[in-house]
Amino acid sequence: NYEITERAGYSWLAGASIIEPFYPIRDDIDRLALASYIVDVAGELSGEEEPAETEVESEPEVVAAEVEYLDKKVEKVETKPEKESLLSAIIGIVAMVLGIGLAVVLFFVLPTLAFNLINRLVNVDITPYRALFEGGIKILIFVGYMFAVSFMKDIRRVFMYHGAEHKTIFCYEKKLELTVENVRAQSRFHPRCGTSFMIVMLIVSVLVSFLLLTFVPGVQWLAEHYGLVWSLIRLLLMPIICGIGYEVIRFCGKHDNILTKIVSAPGVWLQHISTKEPDDSMIECAIIAIQKVIPDDGSD
Repeated sequence: NYEITERAGYSWLAGASIIEPFYPIRDDIDRLALASYIVDVAGELSGEEEPAETEVESEPEVVAAEVEYLDKKVEKVETKPEKESLLSAIIGIVAMVLGIGLAVVLFFVLPTLAFNLINRLVNVDITPYRALFEGGIKILIFVGYMFAVSFMKDIRRVFMYHGAEHKTIFCYEKKLELTVENVRAQSRFHPRCGTSFMIVMLIVSVLVSFLLLTFVPGVQWLAEHYGLVWSLIRLLLMPIICGIGYEVIRFCGKHDNILTKIVSAPGVWLQHISTKEPDDSMIECAIIAIQKVIPDDGSD
């Protein structure tokens, strides 16, 4: 889960909560300092930072990852048997294709087919409500998925880290000292969360579909008689919808008024599922991670 926080002009910090443990072994983007901190099985806090341009001083219960460790991780991957590496690659590709295919079916094909079927079965013409119906199904699927996975032990811990991340960024934005006590007192519901972006994007897709179906001649007929083509059209519109959703979230992050609060409300409500109250070790983890990516010259 990602959120972008804006502070002191147009500078950005991005946060992410991940399934522990996580060991980054690549640095593909110049001038990007990526800090990732995890709580390992033994309960000790450890950290890894890339690129490792300078030696990181040890802190209580914090261990800076050595470059040699990362080299060993890379070497271990490179020395895998060729057949095993090929099999892993094939499994990864198949899993990715199935994941993308499932998402397309659930969020594009299924809502269209369901609406067309219901529209033929009922005695009342509900064609004008296609956009609302299809959008409602997509939102129900997304929220239902988030709710279901929140009961998984590992995912629940991810959501707790997610809450720690939000609290820490709130503390930073308020220019308070980054201590466990100060962070714990903050809200875990952040208006610029990646979860909010997903909900905003779904709502924007409903509005875009409504405009197309209402004002573009022939689209309504096409959607009714050629559902797969209509699904493909909506899939091709995703870059535009994502762009609009991003700008909406960015606008809400810059302004605090009744309009932006209304727009941000669905995403904030959903964070009751996607974030959980963290424990102190998770808060400490989030504090150290954000400290590592704040520029020393204060140019954030």
